[in-house]
Amino acid sequence: MGPIGEGESLILRVSRNCPWNQCLFCPAYKGRAFSTRNLHEIEADIDAVRRTYECLEKTSRDMGFGGCVNRAVFGEHIKRSPEVYGKYPYEVTKSQWKAFRTLNNVANWMTHGARRVFLQDANAVSMKPTALLHVLEYLKKSFPTVERISSYARSRTCNKLTPDELKELQHAGLTCCYVGIESGCDDVLRYMKKGASKIEHISGGRKIIAAGIHMAAFVMPGLGGAERKLAERHIQETIQVLNELRPTEVRVRSLAVQEGSLLYRKWEAGEFLPPTEDQNVEELRRLIEGIEFDCLLETLQLTNVFTLSGRLSADREAFLNHIGAYQELSSLERARYLLCRYINEGYVECVRSWGLYDNSLHCLVLDAVSAVEEEVGDALRRVERAVFTIKSKGIP
Repeated sequence: MGPIGEGESLILRVSRNCPWNQCLFCPAYKGRAFSTRNLHEIEADIDAVRRTYECLEKTSRDMGFGGCVNRAVFGEHIKRSPEVYGKYPYEVTKSQWKAFRTLNNVANWMTHGARRVFLQDANAVSMKPTALLHVLEYLKKSFPTVERISSYARSRTCNKLTPDELKELQHAGLTCCYVGIESGCDDVLRYMKKGASKIEHISGGRKIIAAGIHMAAFVMPGLGGAERKLAERHIQETIQVLNELRPTEVRVRSLAVQEGSLLYRKWEAGEFLPPTEDQNVEELRRLIEGIEFDCLLETLQLTNVFTLSGRLSADREAFLNHIGAYQELSSLERARYLLCRYINEGYVECVRSWGLYDNSLHCLVLDAVSAVEEEVGDALRRVERAVFTIKSKGIP
């Protein structure tokens, strides 16, 4: 899937998995080889989307909806093509299920005007520039409605591209790159095996922005761990990198030590001490205070204690007041807030839906609830144990 905010997009896979795939904190793609899909395969997918688009449009017109796609059109189209989609949801083969997923992707895209495309997987910009240029041009030719094409990108990859290559990609339709900065501290980046240095973050990011491509920079409070001096350098130098780059967006994703990641193994072995939620909140406060330019800033992922979204020029004071009010709470009140955030606002339900809500986690949750209800002195510590384990199961 794409980042938060790409829910209206057509998801088009141009590469498989991640070309780096060594970051300690990331469990995605582990054990899977990276490969770039050839142009024939990508063109065939775009052509399949075109055919599906036209079929849905015809069904809509036949039903009197004038080409607009809604739930009724979606259901009718499935009924008209049992050889393609099976008797959904009761009798569906593996190939029919794949066709259904494609149909769902295209129908959702059409519902939102067929304006946005997100290129998967982890680093579409790692394609040869001429190949990616061809994909962008083929997309725009096939779908003139497309206004925005975005992808994940690595700083090091962008740093290796020439300004002219990036400008050509922008001119062909590459609108936005989501770049995982995570930290501006080289010691943290090396330890986490990020595969990019502070200088590469700055140089690669500057090239993206100079080409006229919007940059959404991901940063990760807590990535320096609980060791005070390193954590301090992590947040200070992350702020420095952001102020050097001045990206269009800053997206905050507080650290979650996830099962399946190499960092989780280090935590189990006692080699990594994770931050507390109080530390993550303080690093977020420092981040918001320290950014010296206007940008969109959001903390919409559930790993963050707060859900904030807005422009710093208009909302910085409100953000800081919200954080300050939390920091002034007693430890018991903060425990109660965290309990509500992570247990009652959807995270636990996501974990259940993944089949990962096991007896061990259940006991931690019950213990956290009991500690808050009984107002015991170590309630915050017990809630944080439950929150850490909830986060370890994955990120919604």
